[in-house]
Amino acid sequence: MFTTLLAAAAISASHVLVSSIANEKGWSVAATEDSAIFTNGSLSAYSTLVFISTTGNYLSTNESDALNDFLLSGGSWLGIHAGKFKLMDVFRALNSFLTFSNIAGDFGDDMPNWFTKLVGAQFRSHPCETDDICDDAQKERYPPNGNIRPDTVTVLDFDHPSTSGLPESHNRTDEWYAYKTNPADDSAYKVLAKVEETYIDEITLSPELQHMPPMHSISWYSMYEGVARAFYTGMGHTNESYSEEYFVKHVTGGLEWVTGTSD
Repeated sequence: MFTTLLAAAAISASHVLVSSIANEKGWSVAATEDSAIFTNGSLSAYSTLVFISTTGNYLSTNESDALNDFLLSGGSWLGIHAGKFKLMDVFRALNSFLTFSNIAGDFGDDMPNWFTKLVGAQFRSHPCETDDICDDAQKERYPPNGNIRPDTVTVLDFDHPSTSGLPESHNRTDEWYAYKTNPADDSAYKVLAKVEETYIDEITLSPELQHMPPMHSISWYSMYEGVARAFYTGMGHTNESYSEEYFVKHVTGGLEWVTGTSD
């Protein structure tokens, strides 16, 4: 697994979850925060990369190129929450699984075009994003910081392993991302679930940044350049997510799909 700087508790919980899934499936697991793993030689030992809450410009040009080469050679990728340039590597070749973690600022407009295509969208905002911190009204309504809020997730496609068996509608609490582009508008991506946007209320700062018509996509998948399986979910900011039955099933199914074990 490859991670960068987000909430340390959530990073730790995500490692526990991915490790438990891997152990159940008979995969070995490794975790790193060192981007030096991203070389053609090192990546050739693996089959899947998982990025969990990784943000920030932490890959060099050569490392980025090695990652792209890995995918174009048939590797697969799964991203959770701040997965824009997050690397949580599920390396399944030789039954080995690597996770990479890192915590930093949003990669934003500097994200390579090819990586934006892989992920399917770029982060735009979440509650309080415009003022860095929430005002007192938001903190009081959504303690402690105002950015973690309840909403309803609606499943749109039950044929995918990540959504098979999930309820059509489910109330859960998370930090809800809005994106600069909507994968629902691009036929290259299949949206699996959407958020109903009830988290956007009268005390939300800059609510126009949160809305994503015609629907607020939150989980989707694609075939990057026609060869690499790619799965992304915007859920998973909180520590509690990684022990929540709904989210655990969602991530487990996503891993099964990117690794091809659900075929």
